[in-house]
Amino acid sequence: MKQSKKQSKPKPKFTVVIFYGPFAVGKYTTAKEFSDRTGFKFFHNHHTYDLVVELFARETLSADRLIEQLRLDIFKEVAEAKINVVTTYGYSADYISKTGFSDPAFVKRIQSIIEKEGGAVYFVHLTADPKVLLKRVTGASRKKFKKLTDVSIMRKVLEKWKDWTTPAPVRHNIEIDNTKLSPKQVVQIVREIIEI
Repeated sequence: MKQSKKQSKPKPKFTVVIFYGPFAVGKYTTAKEFSDRTGFKFFHNHHTYDLVVELFARETLSADRLIEQLRLDIFKEVAEAKINVVTTYGYSADYISKTGFSDPAFVKRIQSIIEKEGGAVYFVHLTADPKVLLKRVTGASRKKFKKLTDVSIMRKVLEKWKDWTTPAPVRHNIEIDNTKLSPKQVVQIVREIIEI
């Protein structure tokens, strides 16, 4: 009797989940919920951003270079340690930092770092109706991390970053419009897709 050769992918050594999207879409809240439900280690983009802008003005070459280096170093250490991590990233397909690093190139670099060490990385692209984003940006929880809370500035950001609805050019991209979904619902969808 012949046995059928079933091709199965080897199980990844570790998993990284990155919730990305525009400001106020709910990346932090959803990633924290994911961490609470799965036991994944949690860090978010403001852990690095806030540290750097204490020293350097935002949107300067020094700030952008240091933020990018810190984040890439963290992903390298995560990959070498092979730990399960959930994190966040503020993404726009048309954003280019002062270093010349575009958001699409940056997420591809992260993907490469994780996969090189045998890990799986899932990018979860959160989007929401702009009216909802403008409401969420004023939330009290955003003040804790010195996040943008001004509606007029948020309007300008949405106009400037016109390409925030375009998904990242990566493998394992999950797109979720969370306009009418709670963080718990989003986490459940993601867990079912990636089987965690």
